[in-house]
Amino acid sequence: MKPATFEVSIAKLTYGGDGLGRHMGKVVFVPFSAPGDRLLVRAVEEKKNFVRARIVRIIEPGPGRSAPVCPYFEKCGGCQWQHIGYERQVAAKRQILEELLHHRFPETHGIPISMRACPRPYGYRSRARMQVRESEPKNVIGFFRCRSHAVEDVDQCPLFTSILNKALDALRRRVIEGTRFPQEVDLLASEEEDVWTGTAATGESEGKAITKKAGMFRYSVTAAAFFQANDLMTEQLAEIVRSCTKGSGSGLALDLFAGVGLFTIPLAAEFSRVVAVESAPEASRLCAINSAGAGMNNIDPICADVLQYLESGEISPLPDLVVLDPPRTGAGVEVMRRIKELKPRTIVYVSCDPQTLARDLSVVSPGDYRIDMVEGLDMFPQTYHFETVVRLTAGS
Repeated sequence: MKPATFEVSIAKLTYGGDGLGRHMGKVVFVPFSAPGDRLLVRAVEEKKNFVRARIVRIIEPGPGRSAPVCPYFEKCGGCQWQHIGYERQVAAKRQILEELLHHRFPETHGIPISMRACPRPYGYRSRARMQVRESEPKNVIGFFRCRSHAVEDVDQCPLFTSILNKALDALRRRVIEGTRFPQEVDLLASEEEDVWTGTAATGESEGKAITKKAGMFRYSVTAAAFFQANDLMTEQLAEIVRSCTKGSGSGLALDLFAGVGLFTIPLAAEFSRVVAVESAPEASRLCAINSAGAGMNNIDPICADVLQYLESGEISPLPDLVVLDPPRTGAGVEVMRRIKELKPRTIVYVSCDPQTLARDLSVVSPGDYRIDMVEGLDMFPQTYHFETVVRLTAGS
């Protein structure tokens, strides 16, 4: 017997993408809902304090609803918010960030929290990880389906730049022809050079390097090394981080989880020495190449685990500044404790997950450091993801 249906009104969007409503004292999470929706839903999971439900019928759409542009939307797991107008997406992300920080860090009530919109809500993505599977009657390439490890076959993606869609088309032809690939294939495109790279281009795991530009600097990047997926917003991200370092001194700066040097190279123009710590060998190698290409001889790229480096006792003198841009899992409590022990004047934390950001910030604030700047960037329109930059200054 199917669970009974019930009506629910959606109050807001949550991190994770679902809309949130309430019914009979319980929170109700509904995917692909929009604020202001009045819905008939059916429960698919019921816990003590919340219910997960799916839409049976939209009784009355909320004012922010819009028509999704992608035929795979709601099947492909790549997007969650194509059914919501872009201005409302940005407002929802700002609200999510603000509510989280205000709850965990009351001192942020006096700090303006903004969310920078992307100038191009579609056609912005210049890198992607594709899923490849052998199947009958033909092999498939695409993205994981919503809440599943099954692959939705996708021939084009409206989030991709035109060059990245060309790369996907070329890869798709080879997959269908029977060329064997790993189950995950990274694609990377450069609009500036009208080229793309990755397994589809070379048949190798890394592919050739292409050039990305952010501000005054150029960066060699391969599909095997992390670089931001939204070229339109990457320059803004780098500029925000650079502006956060003003007044932090001019001695040693640590760039942790440095990648190919997006923040490292601008820092080298402001500090006498920059140590760029990155655990991925390919990214660290490219950081060295990019540093030399920029004419910076005061950068020390170190290929090492960040925590092991911080525990090594090799940091001298103590840094004036620490910049960190960890993966979605965050830096971790031990890394934050070690950073606190170094007593830098300024910490700049770049995060792609506000929940792990809050966990990590709680190690140093309130107390030793105060949060004095927060800025969000919508690097990922049509999804619930966003980037956050937080500056912390020594002294409570």
